Amino acid sequence: MDTAYLRFPDGFPDGLLGLGDRALLRELGKPTLVRIPGTGEQAPRAAVTLLHGDESTGLQAMLRVLRGGQRSYPFDLFVVIGNVEAALHGPGYAHRYLDHQEDFNRVWGHDRETPDEASTDQRRAATGILAELRAAGLESLVDIHNNTGDNPFYAIVPRLDPAVLNLATIFTTTLLRWDLQAATLMEAIQAECAAIAVECGLPGRPESLAFAVDALRRYLGAPPLETDRVVRDLDLLGGLRKVTVEPDIRFRFGGPLDDGVDLVLAADADVHNFVEVPAGHVLGHTHPGRPLPVRARTADGRDVTSEHFAVVDGTVVVTMPTTPVMMTRTVEAARKDCLFYLATELPPPGVAA
Repeated sequence: MDTAYLRFPDGFPDGLLGLGDRALLRELGKPTLVRIPGTGEQAPRAAVTLLHGDESTGLQAMLRVLRGGQRSYPFDLFVVIGNVEAALHGPGYAHRYLDHQEDFNRVWGHDRETPDEASTDQRRAATGILAELRAAGLESLVDIHNNTGDNPFYAIVPRLDPAVLNLATIFTTTLLRWDLQAATLMEAIQAECAAIAVECGLPGRPESLAFAVDALRRYLGAPPLETDRVVRDLDLLGGLRKVTVEPDIRFRFGGPLDDGVDLVLAADADVHNFVEVPAGHVLGHTHPGRPLPVRARTADGRDVTSEHFAVVDGTVVVTMPTTPVMMTRTVEAARKDCLFYLATELPPPGVAA
């Protein structure tokens, strides 16, 4: 067994689910793959949690569902518990990943590396877990996340085929088409099964946990996915352009623009997530005469900054109607991933009558 992660092929060990969440994580100590055997009447399913150590809702929801009367499902259920070390560090659930780690949500699908050849603990764990999930013959996989800014509950889909869309709409009818190739687990396993990510709002909020618990129960109780037709109406955004703050720019959310920073973003910038904003919408403020402090790129890496942003007398504005999504409200998240994405409304696939 690869020591980069734990594996329990016959369910959680006795007594483990009876521990509190943090005590359970301390017992694990590292990424963990659990197979909960079912009756085998249907193809296996998988639920993935905690790939980011500060995104607690998925783990808490999964444990609540399992503790609420673990029963035998008609399928084997695989549960992944990801960045345990980051989740336990300091006060708990405070770090996306630690300084010595790679982002555990960006290390999946490096197929040329075996677990022994992989260059980091995160890649070794990801390579081994992915190999087991691929071999399991999964029907579907759901990767559960939180946001670092206010967003509606939504699902991210890497493909627009009926199975993926029907899986996503078990959770929510607000969907985001993902084509950025970011080495996520969802992308790495999409050739083997229907796979999505579900974003459950901000961590620590009762409504986030309630949504995730209810959605997981629906998923685990749903019949096999229909693969020949889309069965529910949905709203779809796509055409993502990733917006980052330039590396040499000092910035913050809210407060005055002074000599200590180069860019001040609106403190409540995330209230516009999933809401179309007009040309001229203010993103933030920079010192007059400074170049654009942000950069926008398409999925293929093309720089489209000048098409979407301008600086007018020190005010950073958008230059055309657009829809921001996944806007963060923390400098750390913006540095480790991105500030937000620009999206465009897409026509939804037809729903079968």
